[in-house]
Amino acid sequence: MRLTEKQSEYIRRAVRRWNFKGGATRSGKTWLDVHYVIPARIRSRAGQPGLTVLLGISRGTLERNVLTPMRALYGEELVGYPASGGRLRLFGEECWALGAGRTAGIAGLRGASVKYAYGDEVADWQPQVFELLKSRLDTPSSCFDGTYNPQGKTHWLYRFLTGGADVYAQRYGLADNPFLPPAFAEQLRAEYRGTVYYDRYILGNWKSAEGALFAVEPPFTADASLLSGGVAHVDAAFGGGDSTALTLGRREGDGIVLYGRLWNQHADTVLSAIAAECLRHACAPVYCETNADKGYLARELRRLGLPVRPYTERENKFMKISTFLRKWWPNVRLLEGTDRAYVDQILDYTDAALHDDAPDSAACVCRILDRREGGWRSPIEGVLLP
Repeated sequence: MRLTEKQSEYIRRAVRRWNFKGGATRSGKTWLDVHYVIPARIRSRAGQPGLTVLLGISRGTLERNVLTPMRALYGEELVGYPASGGRLRLFGEECWALGAGRTAGIAGLRGASVKYAYGDEVADWQPQVFELLKSRLDTPSSCFDGTYNPQGKTHWLYRFLTGGADVYAQRYGLADNPFLPPAFAEQLRAEYRGTVYYDRYILGNWKSAEGALFAVEPPFTADASLLSGGVAHVDAAFGGGDSTALTLGRREGDGIVLYGRLWNQHADTVLSAIAAECLRHACAPVYCETNADKGYLARELRRLGLPVRPYTERENKFMKISTFLRKWWPNVRLLEGTDRAYVDQILDYTDAALHDDAPDSAACVCRILDRREGGWRSPIEGVLLP
């Protein structure tokens, strides 16, 4: 097995409670885990008390990034297929494959001891998942291996890595993988050059976007009742590189409680999920602009039984975000379960941002709640809204 210098160093020095490989894309981080780290960690703890858990953003991404290539390398007898609950056999041990992008995906970890945990794309996890995992690594041999692509310096994982815990953190740049075809490596450099993503995905550095408006991540709350009786807004994607963003929000005293979802999908494919979230949290009406789709989204949401407030957007997007979202951001609380990608898109927002679906939707909700006086009755709950 041919290893890079960085990979060899990781094998020698990754002996802490928390061990991380972070940095550039295609730099050999996950390759080492698939070929050596995960099998070695599992076999060295065989027969010891505690669970072995592998976590990814979702079970689907974990299968694609880790389990499938590991199965191709070692075969189905050593790398099984997850059952419906995530249970599978790995190298003779019973293990669990779980999704960490939503807090509900790791409910089975509560009350359990974990002897070994592996984490794929940790920076995209819900922070509450990571907090729960901290208390589960409670055996003498418990340890964690994880990979991530760096983001901004306000990110919860950056704070953990630099906060004095028992951590071995290794940084990878694209140049640390000499086995990558030179033409492909140069193509990646050209595509990211001149952007904050060059620092993150090529050099492997934690880097906040220059000119970012939102420097601090808001606190989270687990109290879903604070959102009940609020309003909803959808920023729809109809192709291209945009995402569909849903924001639910409600005034709470001098602040606002927000809940956000972000799907990298065409709006038509997530209409049912949007309706379910609005009904689950009793938020209505659903605001959506008609500038681009001539009222199509509003009609589709009405067919699902949602009360809808279509509108024509006349305000400059940057002015809206820099005025209303920036005004309320210091007094925002996020409901647990908000998509990590939704939060990160806001924290990375500048006037030159490539993607702004989440901050645009969040700003619209803040504008609605900022301008509202008096109240009106929700068609869902029949309660007076703020």
